[in-house]
Amino acid sequence: MNSIAILYSMKKSNAPRIGEGINAELHINYWKIPKESGNYQRFIDFGIMINDVAQDIHSVYFYFPFSFDTDCLEDLGGKLKESELLCTLFNGDYIIRNIPKSPSYYDVTPQNTDRSPFWLYELGKSNFEVEQLSSNKGVLLKIQIKSIPKNSIGIQPKTNESGKSKHNLYFRFRINRLPQGALFYEEEISNDFFQSAFSKTEMLDFRLNEIRELDKKVYEEIIDSRNFLQFSKIHFFFIGSSEDEKVVGNTDYCDCRLLDSERWKPYLQDINLHDRKCIAYHWTYRSNCNMHLIKCNIFLILLSDKTF
Repeated sequence: MNSIAILYSMKKSNAPRIGEGINAELHINYWKIPKESGNYQRFIDFGIMINDVAQDIHSVYFYFPFSFDTDCLEDLGGKLKESELLCTLFNGDYIIRNIPKSPSYYDVTPQNTDRSPFWLYELGKSNFEVEQLSSNKGVLLKIQIKSIPKNSIGIQPKTNESGKSKHNLYFRFRINRLPQGALFYEEEISNDFFQSAFSKTEMLDFRLNEIRELDKKVYEEIIDSRNFLQFSKIHFFFIGSSEDEKVVGNTDYCDCRLLDSERWKPYLQDINLHDRKCIAYHWTYRSNCNMHLIKCNIFLILLSDKTF
């Protein structure tokens, strides 16, 4: 399985700025929702909190070792502008307000002073650009930060050594209709010992910024005028129905919880859970000793029962 890669480019320059502390917090939700037909609907959400220097970022790039078009992309930031849903996602109390003359942005201020305020950026079709790589080994998704608010309500910006203001910026999007072989492989179980309890096994292999797993020509193409994004923290969630009786990984999840389907209904909208209970399994990776995370990998084996 090849690796996903996340990169960035800066404004006013074609070359990445090395050593300027460009880092982010990454949120990934991989959903596996059963359909009435007995199959599954799979999609993946990416949320990125760019720390401090959002106004200097021109674009964020996602390399995927599989193909899709812009019709598979969906903004999720617009769904989070309702405070209850955003508070659920970030597990805290926040106040959300419109920013005058910046309709794509919302001020998000935490009630808890230990957390940082940020801009919530709602994406549109004009922010997305999908480019098929010349090697024909995947696509490069470009998400352009097209504007920055001229002023902000309620947020007291931090400043750097030169007195320039700094802001955190958050956007979130979804890739729908993941094909088999993109991130997962599904197989029938032929072992009679397991057959009484399980009928299918699925292998989910998520790799991020694993340079050695990138084709050398892919690496050469995507790194041109860009730099790999570093992370202060990575949250990975696998959300599946209760039919996924067993979840085994290369590393243990730190917690799991039953999803409140009513609370998440505005976020899922047209996705029907068919009255099934969903469980969210959570993995967290944190930087330490002032060394930011550059890569991570999560391998899961999911065993499902044979009745729906």
